[in-house]
Amino acid sequence: MKSFRFSLILLFPLWLFWSGCFGTSYQYISAEELAPLVREGKSLTLIDIQVAEDFAEEHLKGAISTTAFPVKSAEDKAKIDAILSQIKPEGLVIVVCPQGKIGAERTYKHLLSKGVAKERLRILTDGQYGWPREKISDILEIQ
Repeated sequence: MKSFRFSLILLFPLWLFWSGCFGTSYQYISAEELAPLVREGKSLTLIDIQVAEDFAEEHLKGAISTTAFPVKSAEDKAKIDAILSQIKPEGLVIVVCPQGKIGAERTYKHLLSKGVAKERLRILTDGQYGWPREKISDILEIQ
């Protein structure tokens, strides 16, 4: 019986971690949902963390380049901090990452830590690489 309780004590924190109780849950927005908002000029802030070469090649119209990818170091986070004053006081804040994964999640967490409300934050599903160019190209800046 003691070994069973001991096992539960060890496994319970792991279960909590994996169930998301200690993690951040992320909110996403698809290209199909985002495109009309950009077209209609809705109040939103597009924070693009792609590296400079990728941003120069293609980005969403109105996106703020941070070149903060992969958002691991203090230097990367400082690049995001440098544009905090450009975040509009209302509307969604969309994080655009190359693939909409780890770098976007790190940026999301960092923006939360800087006081951006979770209700406003979204990650672009599948990132810039996953943008459906053949269907939605009118809001892209392509070099």
